[in-house]
Amino acid sequence: MESKVNYTAVGLFVVLLAALLGGLGWWLATGGKQVATRPYLIYATDNVSGLKTDSNVLYRGVTVGKVASIEIDPKNPSLIRIKVEIDRSVPVRSDTVAQLSPLGVTGLSAVNLIGGASPTPLPTPPGEPDPVIPYKPSVFTQIEGGINDAAITLARISQRVDALLSPANVQAFSTTVHNLQALTATLAANQNNINAMFANARQTSANLAQMSAEGDALMRQSQALVKQLGGVSEQLGKVMPQISAAASSVTRAGNTTTAFTNTGIQAMAQLQNRTLPEVDALMRNLQQLSSQLGALTESLKSNPSQLLYGPALPPPGPGEQP
Repeated sequence: MESKVNYTAVGLFVVLLAALLGGLGWWLATGGKQVATRPYLIYATDNVSGLKTDSNVLYRGVTVGKVASIEIDPKNPSLIRIKVEIDRSVPVRSDTVAQLSPLGVTGLSAVNLIGGASPTPLPTPPGEPDPVIPYKPSVFTQIEGGINDAAITLARISQRVDALLSPANVQAFSTTVHNLQALTATLAANQNNINAMFANARQTSANLAQMSAEGDALMRQSQALVKQLGGVSEQLGKVMPQISAAASSVTRAGNTTTAFTNTGIQAMAQLQNRTLPEVDALMRNLQQLSSQLGALTESLKSNPSQLLYGPALPPPGPGEQP
C-alpha cells in the first residue's frame, strides 16, 4: 500500500523553516531591533588587511555600525575607500578620527572611531556623496613604518661604517695613532719647555692686563685733554674776532712800512745819484785848496816879504833883459 505524501504541506514547511532561519539570523545580527544608520566614507592610507565587509565599526570599543564596502579609490589608487554604516545616534563630529584596530590574534580588524567631543557636525566635502571621516594610521602601522625607517637608517649607517672601516681609512687611522704617540713622546720630553711657555704666557697676560690698565688711564687723560682742548678752542673762537682785527692792523702797518721803505729806497737812490757826486767834487776841491794853502804857507815861511812885494819873479831866460 502506497503512502500518500502531501507535497503542499512539505513545501509550506520548508518555506516556514527558511523564514524562521532568516528571522533568527537577522535577530542574531541586529540584536532583535531595527537600527537607523547613516553612511560615511573613510579613505585609508595604509594596509587594511584583516578588514572585511560586515566588519564591526566601534566607537571607543562599542559596536555602532558595520563596514558596507571596501574598494580602491578610482581617483587615487593609493587610497582605500571604505564605506561604513553607523548608527545615527552616534556623535560623529568634526574631530572624529577613524583607525584600524586588530581583534586579538584572529587576524581580523575593526574600524575604531576616536573623538567626538566637538559640537560641530562632520561636514560633507565637495564632490563626495557622504561625509568623510578623517583616517589616522593604526599604531601597528606607525610601528611598522618606524621599523622600516629604522631599518633603512641602519642600512645607511652600515654602509657608512663599511666605508669608514675601509683598508685605506684603517691605514690612515693607524698612521694617526702612531703620530699621536710620537707627539705624546715629544710633549713629555719638552715638558719643562711647555711649563716655561705657560709661565711666560701668564706673565704676558699679566703684562697685557697692566698695559690695558695703563691704556685706560691714558685714555682718561686723553679725554680730559680733549675736553681742555675743547675749552681752548671755545676761547679761541671768542678771541678770533680780536685776532682778525689785530691781523688787519698789522697788515695796514705792513703796507705803511712798505711805502716808507719804498720812499727810503728812492731817497737813497737820489742820494747816491746826485748828492754823493757833488760831495766827492767838493772834497776834491777842498783837498786842492788845502794843498794850495799849504804851499802858500811854506812860501810865506821862506819869504815873508812877498806879502809886500809879491812873489819873486823867476830869473830871466837866455836873451831876456833883467
